Amino acid sequence: MERIVRMRTLTAAATALLLTTAPAFAGGTPSTGSAQLKYKVLATVRAQVIPNYMTGFGPSGGSGSGSTPAPGPAAVLNGGTVDFGSAVVGYQYLYKYAAQINVQTNDNAGFVVYAEGATDLNGSNPVPTPATFPLAQTLFWLVNSSGNTPYSSATSFNRTSGTPIGLNGVNGIDYSGTGGIPSAGSAVWSSAAPGNLSRGFDYQLRLSGATPISQFDVYIVYTVVGN
Repeated sequence: MERIVRMRTLTAAATALLLTTAPAFAGGTPSTGSAQLKYKVLATVRAQVIPNYMTGFGPSGGSGSGSTPAPGPAAVLNGGTVDFGSAVVGYQYLYKYAAQINVQTNDNAGFVVYAEGATDLNGSNPVPTPATFPLAQTLFWLVNSSGNTPYSSATSFNRTSGTPIGLNGVNGIDYSGTGGIPSAGSAVWSSAAPGNLSRGFDYQLRLSGATPISQFDVYIVYTVVGN
């Protein structure tokens, strides 16, 4: 059985420059004096998501799961998709170096990174019954560490309450109907300082005995919002 997790990226950016001047003379009579220049630079936030961001990326199986599955063919270094390859129901798997998030911002208040599934896991080849499987029970994230194992504590990805754009969310998620940002429970990283910062994440796959035989996929959408 294959379990394929595809990752989608979302980049947010905004910038503007406002200039205002105070008059150097009044009453219609020119005179020498000073000009006051005020400027305001709005915060900029840029983000990049890199799947399979380091050599050695890919899945490893928990005790009793047999040989370590090879990543699927769509998983390539510094690109492609996060692909667990052939995984066995009833075991847990850790996918090392699944995604690196790079954030560049001048916002002195920092930023928050959210990550949500555009849908639940969608089954195909063959289409199982049920056709989807709960994302929150299956796919989890944890900050990359050499000590991570398939049984390390991890946090589940959640299906979005926003509106997926395109088939199964291939073009991201529309949050206009949910206050403009993902739910607070979907935050995966926050920083109270500006700069060029990076953080790596591992993924964890937990396959219960109830998981139907199928190939599954889901787009994970990362959203970065300045504080």
